[in-house]
Amino acid sequence: MKAADGIKAPVSLSGALAILRDPAGTLKIDDIESRGRDIQFRPIPSMITEGYQKKGAIWIRFSLSAPTDFDQWLLQIERPLIEHVTLYASDGAGHFAAVPPSRFHLEAEDGADAYSAVFRVSIPSTPTDYYIRLQSSTSITTSLNIWQKTGYTKYIKVNDWIIGVVIGSIFAMIFANLLYYVWLRENLFIIYAALLLVSGLISIYHMGYSSDVLSFLEPEVVRRIWGIVVCLYSIFLILFLEKLFEFHRHSILAWRISQGVALLNVVALIFALAGHYGDVGFFVSRLQQISLIFVALFALHLLVFRREYQYLLSAVAFLSVICLLSVMQLQYTGFNPLRIDGSLARLLAAGTLIHLVLLSAAVAKRAQLAERNLSKEKDRVIAMARFAEQELTIKVQERTAELAESNASLKEEMDRRHLLELKLRQSLASVNDALARKQDFIALASHEFRAPLAVIAATADNLSFSVGKDASNLGLSVAKIRRAVKRMSMLIENILAGEQLTTGQMLSPGIEAFDLNEILYNAKAGLDDESARRVRFISGEDAMVNGDPNLLEIALQNLIQNALKYSPEDGLVTVDISINEEHVVIDVSDSGPGISIEDRDLIFQKYYRVAGQKAGGSGLGLYISREIAREHGGDLVLADSNQSGSTFRLSLPLERARADNSISDRPV
Repeated sequence: MKAADGIKAPVSLSGALAILRDPAGTLKIDDIESRGRDIQFRPIPSMITEGYQKKGAIWIRFSLSAPTDFDQWLLQIERPLIEHVTLYASDGAGHFAAVPPSRFHLEAEDGADAYSAVFRVSIPSTPTDYYIRLQSSTSITTSLNIWQKTGYTKYIKVNDWIIGVVIGSIFAMIFANLLYYVWLRENLFIIYAALLLVSGLISIYHMGYSSDVLSFLEPEVVRRIWGIVVCLYSIFLILFLEKLFEFHRHSILAWRISQGVALLNVVALIFALAGHYGDVGFFVSRLQQISLIFVALFALHLLVFRREYQYLLSAVAFLSVICLLSVMQLQYTGFNPLRIDGSLARLLAAGTLIHLVLLSAAVAKRAQLAERNLSKEKDRVIAMARFAEQELTIKVQERTAELAESNASLKEEMDRRHLLELKLRQSLASVNDALARKQDFIALASHEFRAPLAVIAATADNLSFSVGKDASNLGLSVAKIRRAVKRMSMLIENILAGEQLTTGQMLSPGIEAFDLNEILYNAKAGLDDESARRVRFISGEDAMVNGDPNLLEIALQNLIQNALKYSPEDGLVTVDISINEEHVVIDVSDSGPGISIEDRDLIFQKYYRVAGQKAGGSGLGLYISREIAREHGGDLVLADSNQSGSTFRLSLPLERARADNSISDRPV
């Protein structure tokens, strides 16, 4: 050493080191001192890259001399992530004694850092040997530098500035990504925020600030956290890159591979949490190398072969990650093909900041594209709503024309019947009564059609006006449209079912065996959000029946809609399925005012509606539901009714019961 060395820049000991491996970890400084030069230390050309050593220790020997012996010399261990470092120097009496480590910040208060990084050494004028014993469950990858105190103090100040910029930038980017998540509700931004946080912790550890930042923890806990941080970084990195390059959209195989890599890192994380990171550290490093190469090849495939140039900025940002991490991971696993003679801690911090800024730009661009796609999707929904409105108008016009034609035909029929009035007076009275009921139904159905259509038209108008003013009205308007359409759909289904009853073709030829719980599931799925909140479904065990699922679903929907209609706006409707001996029973209970005794036998008649009720209806629902149940060998009855509500009970024979009856009816 010279008097001016170690002030402006450190003096690296790379190339002046000799190494001795102690596989058992039992070798002591006394053994080396007693055997002297008989112990064969092997010279190494550059920094120490011994990789992961699950057992044993590494001994390093070097020789120093200086023209003036004073206490300003410092031995620095770069990348201070080695758990146990002991420096042995001559005690002046022909023996070697351990030199206590100094704090990472020389001016810090007395205490112990989690990792020994700086030692005060006294260098004599004659060449003198020094020994260092290294033992760690993580990678033994480091370089040794000689400083003078003034030079090291300036070096640490620069490091303080670098780590401050890195941490400040990371927190700013975390905040921005949390805002992106609140705005777009995409998990990519949460994962990236977690990746940013873990990246900051890695920089803190690499630059030697772990003991300062985590000063509230014991040194052993600080060392254990390093393995946890590395595993978390590998997990969040692969998940983020999978989201960033959209593996699931371009290749299911690539997506499954990325999920598998994440799962393997989760297993390694469990080892790290248990304090056994040294058992899986080599595996984690190699897995990270392989996964980075895999993602790089996939990104290259997207850009070159699939011409997905929207990923170009992301790929450029990711390239810096691959280059830097690949070199460091090679060092961690014991390889140094580039013959690097110093730590990459500062380069890692700067590279982390650069690639995080680039990735943040890529993420911001992704957010911009997502917002643009969201706007396009809104425009598409509005266009579809307008198209549906036009189609509905055309259908209404066609239906009106059909009704007009039916009315004209009906008038002709009535005129013809008047000519036969003298001969068919008795029959004509019943026919006139039927025609009157049919006319009432047509008028009622016409009214029921017009009311939902008016709601749809008004709501669509409000929708077109409210989109640009208050986006919150959009959900309410859509809900109104859905309820109106649901009302019209149920009316049409009842009309068609009534037509089947009239023609004697209730059961379709497609009768099948099915679980009645499926009908409950379909009925639940068909409810709008407001109705779904009010209806509670209680499923039972397997309830197999034979019949037409569509007709039975109509019957159940009629019961549910009746219960909702006659219950208060916040009233609860319960649909309970159970098995009673040979029948499946579905109880639909409302919270309405109940049904009077005089109306209980009349409510199942066709077109009958209870007088004084405000709720609209066609008078077909209960009639059609009972006929459907009876066509299937069951029945529909009013099981209970009082001031707190009514319960309608739909019963159907079980499939096995119907099969047993058919066998018993066979002639012997």
